[in-house]
Amino acid sequence: MKKVLVLTDFSEASHNALRFTRSLFADTDTDFHLLCVYPIEPDGFYGQKHVKETACTAFTDSLQELAQTMRTQPVLATHTFRSTALPGTLLDAVQSVLDEDAFDLVVLGSKKEGTNVLFGNSATTLVRQLQTNVLIVPSDSVPQPVRHIVLAADVRNQKGCNLLAPVKDMVIQKEAELTLLMIDTPGRKNVHPERETCLRQYLTPVIPTVARIQAPNVRQGIDTYLDGHVVDLLVMIPRHKGWTDILTGSSVTRSLAFAPPVPLLTLYDNGLSDQAHTMSDLSNLDYAL
Repeated sequence: MKKVLVLTDFSEASHNALRFTRSLFADTDTDFHLLCVYPIEPDGFYGQKHVKETACTAFTDSLQELAQTMRTQPVLATHTFRSTALPGTLLDAVQSVLDEDAFDLVVLGSKKEGTNVLFGNSATTLVRQLQTNVLIVPSDSVPQPVRHIVLAADVRNQKGCNLLAPVKDMVIQKEAELTLLMIDTPGRKNVHPERETCLRQYLTPVIPTVARIQAPNVRQGIDTYLDGHVVDLLVMIPRHKGWTDILTGSSVTRSLAFAPPVPLLTLYDNGLSDQAHTMSDLSNLDYAL
């Protein structure tokens, strides 16, 4: 059974993210954990303890009502629901839940928050800080069958393929099409056929399509592809997470996570190699970051 942590603030964006995720796992037994994180603001009349208890009760009741509504909606697979309301900051609360239990995925809805990509928003913070896979669902995404999945990831320093297992499993289960998106930018070397073969071997029996685009930079290449093709899910592997990368705008994943044009799945890379399918020799395999 899959275990998915869904963040909600009861906005339409978070409700849509939950609907999309349920549709995504409609054919998979899944345990959904609904998490609401709320700040504790001082009150001039009531004490902090009273405010904290009142807020916890209100959000817990709302979560239970939401979970009950989800239980009444039929799906092909078994979906279970539990919920938690926690005070504090979003990152700290999510991390505390992840420390207590292992989840396959953290899901949140994309909202127009934050001033710009440099300062980021909730999505960019979680993608940068969490050691788990994160799904960001745009508020205008319509829950529908996922048929077209695009993997745009820089694997030049990739040590293993195991992190691609969720994508491989999804493609097989949903009988979807997988496209490997390669962006040719000035100064990048061509992909050696043997290196591409290594990745293909891991994805077997999935037979991906390779799409190659020439562009001044990676972000423009991805945008060009998205403008001309139907994409139900874009998959990326975040690399540049340091402050220097943020200040210089080096992280393409961050810019997409800030305001994703399509549902975006980011795969956490723990940097470990796997013995069955090593990719240590893929030093020049150029995918989009």
